[in-house]
Amino acid sequence: MEKKLQVFISSTYLDLKEERQKAVEAVLRARHIPAGMELFTAASKSQWAVIEGWIKESDTLMLIFGGKYGSVEPDSGKSYTQLEYEFALKHNIPVFAIILDDKFLARKKYENHEQKIYESEVDKPQTEKYQEFRELVSENLYKSVTNIDQISTEVTLVLKELIDRDETEYNFKGWVRAQQIEKENNVYTISPKLLEKDESLLEKVIFKIESGSFIENIEIIDNYCAYQSEVRQDIEDFIIFSEIPSSRFYTEGLQELFEELIEQLKTYNLFLVTHFFTRRGVGSRDGRKYLYPDLNIDLSNASLEAMERYDGYLSKLNALSRKTISCIREFVHQSGFKLYQ
Repeated sequence: MEKKLQVFISSTYLDLKEERQKAVEAVLRARHIPAGMELFTAASKSQWAVIEGWIKESDTLMLIFGGKYGSVEPDSGKSYTQLEYEFALKHNIPVFAIILDDKFLARKKYENHEQKIYESEVDKPQTEKYQEFRELVSENLYKSVTNIDQISTEVTLVLKELIDRDETEYNFKGWVRAQQIEKENNVYTISPKLLEKDESLLEKVIFKIESGSFIENIEIIDNYCAYQSEVRQDIEDFIIFSEIPSSRFYTEGLQELFEELIEQLKTYNLFLVTHFFTRRGVGSRDGRKYLYPDLNIDLSNASLEAMERYDGYLSKLNALSRKTISCIREFVHQSGFKLYQ
């Protein structure tokens, strides 16, 4: 039976967004299921238990290793990226790494001088720990790449290698379509052709969520109470996409989960349309929308009533942002279960 692997993708965040997206695309094109991705944009102790669960559920962990060590967990003194990698090793989950070589990193730095590419550029560099982690990664399966286009090729090859060695070495849990099991018993609850359509649509939906950086943008809006029109338009376009007749899942549970996500995004988008406006005066030409902009920056001329109203809108934004992010994570996490259960 055709088995699909759940691949947990691990990396530092801000410096490797494009590389991680390339890896996600490669996993999807290979007909496997990416996990992790953008769902944990800022690792923290509060999220660690959830991350552990995701790694345990995955068949393999793929690390994209660049020039930075990453955010450090206070108690262990190790980066969250290293903790993820070591957690997978501890639980006998196969790991492999895509290492960006020196030429790759030098090119990234040349193309964007402002971006911090190397560990030596951060405020409190952990150069020694970075080197130790690199040595650990080099002891296990890894592939070095010189440019971003090589990532897709190497990911595809490694996943094929893992699948080829499945029966003799790994015995992956994987995901197997229920219809494949039913076929052996000559019993069908849904056409295999329809299930293939669901698989294709799910890949497209997840890709739109990830490439649109929905979670990251919602967090930015929540923190700064401002956004550029393009961000809201991305969510609006996704909602419009969901209303196209062909953007409907045949798997009932998956369609219900999708509808819940869309309703939450509609609620979030409506709040942005209703409560964010162009600021008057200074900064009014920056193309941004602001939460209740009649308040001046230092609040010196704002009435008590206006300040209280703003606080109310801010509380609603915070709650709505948390709920929307949770709904996105839930969809990405549960969609595979709904499709392959």
